[in-house]
Amino acid sequence: MIAAALLTACEKQGLGEAAKGVGTVQTVACPGSARAVDLPAGFTAPLPQGTVVVDVRHGDKDRTVVTGVVPAEQKKVLAQLQKAYPAAGLTLTEGETEEHDAESNFHGNGFEGRWGIRELTDCSPTATRIDLVVAPLTS
Repeated sequence: MIAAALLTACEKQGLGEAAKGVGTVQTVACPGSARAVDLPAGFTAPLPQGTVVVDVRHGDKDRTVVTGVVPAEQKKVLAQLQKAYPAAGLTLTEGETEEHDAESNFHGNGFEGRWGIRELTDCSPTATRIDLVVAPLTS
């Protein structure tokens, strides 16, 4: 659900056409059993502390879609992201927060994108999924 919202929101900001066909993984394992993959060289968007990156996909126009799991509650992950992005010179815009998920657009340092997080209540302890789309700024 959050992945669909993430990509729909990206369409609104011009990232969607290039991200179509890229998508995100449907399910993720809990952090303790997740199989890690490497981030691409030069990936600049901050990820929450302890994130296990489980999937990286590339679309046209240099779009990168990253999915990870974080061994922390959604509220703690949200607080980390709200501090880390401005500290990295990225401005958070057009976001929303609900009880078990949140998302935000961002831009800065020549990049734009969107992240979405969702609490994974099936994990013990509770963990959080993060989906992130990043692309070079086009305007």
